Amino acid sequence: MVSSPTSRSDRLESKIGLRLRRTSWHSRRSRRSRALILACAPLIATTATLLAQKASDDLSQDQDYREELGVNEFTAPSIEKLFSTLDSLKPIPVNSLVRPVTELNTAERSKYALSFGVLIGDGFLDVEGEQNKDIESLGRELIRRAKVLGVEERVSRHSRKLLDLAKQNNWERLRKELIVTQEDVEKALLELRDEPIVHLLSLGGWIRGLQIAAASVAADYSPERAKTLRNLELLDYYLDRLNTLSPRLKRSELVQKITAQLETVRTTFKENEVFSPPQVNSIQAAATSMVDLIEK
Repeated sequence: MVSSPTSRSDRLESKIGLRLRRTSWHSRRSRRSRALILACAPLIATTATLLAQKASDDLSQDQDYREELGVNEFTAPSIEKLFSTLDSLKPIPVNSLVRPVTELNTAERSKYALSFGVLIGDGFLDVEGEQNKDIESLGRELIRRAKVLGVEERVSRHSRKLLDLAKQNNWERLRKELIVTQEDVEKALLELRDEPIVHLLSLGGWIRGLQIAAASVAADYSPERAKTLRNLELLDYYLDRLNTLSPRLKRSELVQKITAQLETVRTTFKENEVFSPPQVNSIQAAATSMVDLIEK
């Protein structure tokens, strides 16, 4: 059947009218959408701000931020990794390595940072030897040193946990609490943008760990165990960080002596792939000397 001109005209008008109504509806809908967006703009902005603040609360997890400060897995190894290395060297001669926790009295903030790392290493020995009598004095001194570093609040929340876990003889959880304590202090220092102190804290822990590791290898020597002591790249990194400290810090007697001792250790690291027993003893003596310098 052929449609008449009239019927085709009617259908055309009908289609045009439908399109006009649709256009009008979309126009009204678009105006309503724009109005809704404008009305919600303050709420959207506030939500975005809160989300941004939440995201920035933990800058230590922002890899770009950490890299900007020169802090990463390689340059500032966590105490958890240090503990893992020491685990591979068991049995550890705890009795010959433990030392009483003494109150540090100095005006050098850099010394407090180095010594905080040393104390975390002391905590590892307390856990390894299951010596809960030392945990209370350890926690108290951690808080004192954290106060000088400006991160007392972060450490205080862990001190009571350390003591309670020691009383319960819950050594595995106490060890984890030590790891979290070190991580919390690092986070706080990163938020303060205190890169030199972050690295000095890490260096202090590494020096104490080197002392413990060397003593463990010396007590039960084998070439394979001796290989775990050698990390030339990390040692070079720490020396580079010490070299980039401010002139005032570089002039301090402590930093100069630590740098000289590390240079001596570096010579042994560089010239030997596997250390002999006398070389292991030499590394232990150098690490012990550095711990004594930090803690005296």
